[in-house]
Amino acid sequence: MAYERSGMHRPGGRISVADIAAQPGGIEALQRRVHELRCRGVDFAANAIEREMADFDLPRG
Repeated sequence: MAYERSGMHRPGGRISVADIAAQPGGIEALQRRVHELRCRGVDFAANAIEREMADFDLPRG
């Protein structure tokens, strides 16, 4: 139970960057999403996606 209380579990329904990147066209979809978020001024979310992409050495747009 300590695992659940520590806050280290994934929120329900969240799909990871790695899961998306593993799909056909996933890297391009992530790059599009980062672009869309930046256009809407949601930099914190775009930065989080880019950070995860960098952790996995995925190409960033």
